[in-house]
Amino acid sequence: MKKVLSMIFATSAAAIGLFFAGSAYASASTIVTVKSGDTVWGISQQYNSSVKAIESANNLQDANVIQVGQQLTIPSADATSNTQGSAHAATATTQQTQSYSQPAQTQTNQAQTSQASTSTSTATSGSVAQQAAQLMEQKTGVSASTWMAISYRESRNNPSAQNPSSTAHGLYQSLYTTSNDWREQVNDAARIYHSQGMGAWALN
Repeated sequence: MKKVLSMIFATSAAAIGLFFAGSAYASASTIVTVKSGDTVWGISQQYNSSVKAIESANNLQDANVIQVGQQLTIPSADATSNTQGSAHAATATTQQTQSYSQPAQTQTNQAQTSQASTSTSTATSGSVAQQAAQLMEQKTGVSASTWMAISYRESRNNPSAQNPSSTAHGLYQSLYTTSNDWREQVNDAARIYHSQGMGAWALN
């Protein structure tokens, strides 16, 4: 059993050593002395590099102009790919940052939509209160402006308003209806007016 474990450890250590050795070799650069007939492209193919990588490593202004005896640093293909990978990672990070900025715009749009909905609701409530006041004027002979003042005081012109401390409900806070239909509320308020007069709303 001990012999088997020793073999496993030895094999693992050897594999790790080969891995790091391979990594060091892959990332190392090579120094090449230019011979007659050499070109940057040919050297790049021979050493598994690229023309751009050799130009960059040696500050070459023109890859076609190299001299016999000149020494060139040849980056390995792995070193070139690592540089390209870093560039790709930076691009991905930028794209990710841009994608994270989109939810903020979405929230802004949602807030604007919510505000628009609230404005529409307020306008609708006002329109309902005006129609109800006009119909109350026809049914009672009391001016629509008076009924508008009552509905605003009692419910802020909201036909769904509910008094938390009683069963009073609707535009005119009637105790006799729970309907949210403003027309039914008008009929109920008109009946109350003909029965009790404006005293039902503390008015003479």
